[in-house]
Amino acid sequence: MHEWQIRAAGLVLVLVSTLCFAQDERKLVEVKQAVSTPDFGYLPTYLARAKGFFTKEGLDLKLLVVGSRVAMPALMSRQIDFATAGGTLAPSLQGAPLKSVFYTFNTSTFQFVVRPEIQDPRELKGKTVVISTPGSSTDVATRLMLKKMGLEPGVDVNLLTSADSKARIVAMETRQAVASAINPDVAAQMMQRGFRIIMNSSEVFPVPFGGVSVHEQLLKENPELIKRWLRVQVRALLYIQKNHEETAQIAAKELKHQPDIARSALQLLVPKISAEDPGGFNEKSMRFLLDFAAGSLKIDPTKIPISQVSNIGLLREVQREMGIHCREGYLCK
Repeated sequence: MHEWQIRAAGLVLVLVSTLCFAQDERKLVEVKQAVSTPDFGYLPTYLARAKGFFTKEGLDLKLLVVGSRVAMPALMSRQIDFATAGGTLAPSLQGAPLKSVFYTFNTSTFQFVVRPEIQDPRELKGKTVVISTPGSSTDVATRLMLKKMGLEPGVDVNLLTSADSKARIVAMETRQAVASAINPDVAAQMMQRGFRIIMNSSEVFPVPFGGVSVHEQLLKENPELIKRWLRVQVRALLYIQKNHEETAQIAAKELKHQPDIARSALQLLVPKISAEDPGGFNEKSMRFLLDFAAGSLKIDPTKIPISQVSNIGLLREVQREMGIHCREGYLCK
């Protein structure tokens, strides 16, 4: 072969490679997902992004950190594709066209943390416990845990309200309060400073947790996009369950924690991820959630079908395509 032919062949290869790369880039579909805070509640998304799972599914993830007051109207107007289910539940119960499609955990994950000097739940009597916004899941879980410990909220213990999670920690550190229900990663940090976990909310508030919702219109117009996103999330959950150390390293980097804090938080969270039904929920736990949410809105929960707030059908399709055959979850059969 002549030198000019070799050069021409090489040029063709370069052009073909460039075109293929450009085509692959064009295949990536932008998807916008909102999270309320960069924490362990969204670990599957952060891990999947770090591992390239979204790219492998042809998705270009745009991860936005915004509060529910911003995310919910953005989801309603379809400026974003995925948002935290906690912020969409009440609107869904009131008729908004929003549906949850995925849940990271099969139960709530709040940790009831107390100051170092508290050795027994009975010592909380007469003391102050700091809670979140009245009616929120954190508030409800706190009250249920106190009752489980034999304490009547507002009677046996004083309640200090603070919507800001950082402010709740400061209240404990400055002795304005002796206890609070907080997320696992923050609880792991507090434990390093001598604070103690005396209960977790899964014992009293067994509801689907860490959920994500979409607009009904997206379900109708582009179910394949949702399925691709769901495959990423399920794959991430399975990866977390099997690869604790690497997950801890990724979590530490992505969520700005020390590796030992990430490991401790994972120990608290991994048992709350269903191995049999990753991403799903069972009817009993969802009914528990609806009873709590509908009650606060003065709505009869018995008149609310699960299909009004959640569409789990696409997750079931994805699970079957991935060789996962759940048995006990909602719509598994």
